[in-house]
Amino acid sequence: MPANQRRYAQAVPIAYICIFVAVLICAATFGIRVLMLKQQIKQGAEHLSVLRKKISAATISNESLRTKKEQLISITSLKNAIADGVIKLKPIEDSMVVTVSAARVAVSAPVFSAEEGR
Repeated sequence: MPANQRRYAQAVPIAYICIFVAVLICAATFGIRVLMLKQQIKQGAEHLSVLRKKISAATISNESLRTKKEQLISITSLKNAIADGVIKLKPIEDSMVVTVSAARVAVSAPVFSAEEGR
């Protein structure tokens, strides 16, 4: 019987085959995960570039709106708008003015400088 055991002992090394299959499965899984990670990095970069373009467009739009606002609130623009009648101002009459004594103003309202208000 010992001769038969030696003759068939190495005929089908099931343990080695199982280990080899397990290593192949691990290597294939690792390879698939690496490919998935590369794809996610590529998609993230594309999404990031789209967001950068949107931020750039928003910044340009913001600057143009800020420039337009500065033009509209300039002294010459306001004077032209008043002269053309676009801005209708009501003249202030003396009956509309309320005089308050200086002592009452100092007590009722704290005075802030322009830097403290910001």
